[in-house]
Amino acid sequence: MILVFLIALDIATVIYSVFFGYYPNITLFDATCYRILYIHVPLAWNMYIAFTLTFAFSLAYLLKENPKFDAVAFCSAVLGILYGVGAIISGMLWAKEVWGSYWSWDPRQTTTLTALLAYIGYLALRSSILEIERARRISSVFGVSAYITIPLSFVSAVVVQSLHTQLPQQPLGEEAHILLALRVIVSFATFLALLRMYYTSVMRKFEEKV
Repeated sequence: MILVFLIALDIATVIYSVFFGYYPNITLFDATCYRILYIHVPLAWNMYIAFTLTFAFSLAYLLKENPKFDAVAFCSAVLGILYGVGAIISGMLWAKEVWGSYWSWDPRQTTTLTALLAYIGYLALRSSILEIERARRISSVFGVSAYITIPLSFVSAVVVQSLHTQLPQQPLGEEAHILLALRVIVSFATFLALLRMYYTSVMRKFEEKV
């Protein structure tokens, strides 16, 4: 019930933000393209958070060997990939409007794609190992190692000359920042609810096999 409510609220805030949200008064290009940020930013943040959870719970599994930790790491990776795909697609739509090209091999674009491919590799490696304990152990090592791609993606637009827009430079205004913060919070709450539901499903299937 909570998940249904949060999904409905998430969709409602997306619709409101896209069609009625604030955007800056600028002349370089169509200012309404800024509204894609109400979709792109929450997706990107949820991707970063999901892969951070995969890192943390993979490390916890290696230390404690608790199957529940591994399940959280796995579920977070799956959701992180879904959010990551959404972040890249929405980012490409933004890039086409602002930079004139869907893909420019911008540092942020490139490192985000690298992170996404790394965690797709995590799932592929995991599914290729038939023995469950070995799959958990090896994929946990990979989940920890792959996390280096996340801080690289996060800081790439700061430490390297980049086309990617930085928050201090975005002339969104106070109203837009408040609405964007609301979108991030609602989207994050929805992510947590989805993670909880998926984790419960994975653990139930595991217990049925035992």
